[in-house]
Amino acid sequence: MNIQLIVPVLCAVLLTACGGSSTPDADNASPTESNSDSGTDGTSVSDGTDGTDGTDVSDGTDGTDGTDVSDSTDGTDSSAAVPPRGVLDTAQPLFVWPAVPNAEAYKIVVKDAGASGYARSLDPVAANCQTGEGMCSATTALAYYDNNLSWYVESTVNGVPGPVSETDSITTPLSEDMQPILSNTIADCEAWASVAYDKYVVLNNAWNAKAMSNDSWSQIINVTENANGSVTPAWSYDWLGQFDTNSQFGEFEVKAYPEVLYGPKLGTHVSGSKEETGLPEQVKNLPEFVVRYDFSETLEEDAERNVALESFFHDSDDIRGPCDFDENGNRTDNRVYEMMIWVNNPTIRTPGDLALTGVMVDNQLWNVYIKPRSNKHYIAFTAQTPTTSGTLNWKRFVDWTRDWTAANAAALEIDVLDPEFYMGAIEIGTEMWWGAGSFTLNEFSVSF
Repeated sequence: MNIQLIVPVLCAVLLTACGGSSTPDADNASPTESNSDSGTDGTSVSDGTDGTDGTDVSDGTDGTDGTDVSDSTDGTDSSAAVPPRGVLDTAQPLFVWPAVPNAEAYKIVVKDAGASGYARSLDPVAANCQTGEGMCSATTALAYYDNNLSWYVESTVNGVPGPVSETDSITTPLSEDMQPILSNTIADCEAWASVAYDKYVVLNNAWNAKAMSNDSWSQIINVTENANGSVTPAWSYDWLGQFDTNSQFGEFEVKAYPEVLYGPKLGTHVSGSKEETGLPEQVKNLPEFVVRYDFSETLEEDAERNVALESFFHDSDDIRGPCDFDENGNRTDNRVYEMMIWVNNPTIRTPGDLALTGVMVDNQLWNVYIKPRSNKHYIAFTAQTPTTSGTLNWKRFVDWTRDWTAANAAALEIDVLDPEFYMGAIEIGTEMWWGAGSFTLNEFSVSF
């Protein structure tokens, strides 16, 4: 079995989701949000599952594969251009470019054949060139999706975008280009690390570590290939105490959502093709996805976490999230609905406002939560009888949500799950509030 490490190591650092914004991102809870809410965004679709690498990791080298690239300037003066080196023929390419004196930030933009792109911003420290001299370098997983064709680097000096340089390089899809990992066990504690296997991706997803008051937290994903060829994802974590949060945030902020996903989550996290996974697919045309799960865990006495499955829904089959950008650096997030299923509940936290109790869906009783005050396009089911293993017919939850929101949206002031929406990935993970423990996913499979 081919296990594929996608992003290298960096652990326990304070990060800003999507690489540099100091404001709460689309996956971040509003600081003023009520503690009865879920720890997700009050203004746009959110999940606590951002799933992108906010601070890229540089290996400190200036080596590339030896392919020189052009320094076409994309409309800037060639004498001021930043000529980058490197090609997009690996899943985590090393980008190398000359430092710009007094640069405050750099932005790497990768573009695909359709001229859309994915951007990553780095400060000079993250780019390994804080002196403003020599070469900058960064390794990032920006390049592995959708046959990306070219990339360029833009610098910012005194708050003004500076030199830009572009090159044409060909890349191949992730599934055809990754090299197998030699060890049968992979451990990675980088905040946005991901490991791919079969039709699944394991994502560390410490998307909201910036909510912590210090950098002593830790979260490590482990993926083991067993002798029989099966794969066991796991993670260990320590999110400190209940009140070890930044003053901007309350203790009920979700800090992370380590997870395994099936299908397309964002433009940069895709576990397989539409033919392989059946996703994305419109609500009205969903097949009978059968989801099987089995997990075991250890928890410190005061640890606060859930075990939750979820899907996002989008307004087109071009699945985009909060860290996907067009060629101009504008966000292209097109998430329009979120559905969560909590199969194991935390001690204190609830997903939002209780709307219904004792609802029978897929032969099990659930409580239903909504967030009409802060997130009208969110619904969550919590198990009345928490489980550590089970089988879910995903379509039944989607169909129930579609019908119930259509009948009650006006009265409850929530949005409707439109049959025309497209469902992205099916995900399972643990939303982390505080405390320490470990989680092993003995089984997670999706079939249709």
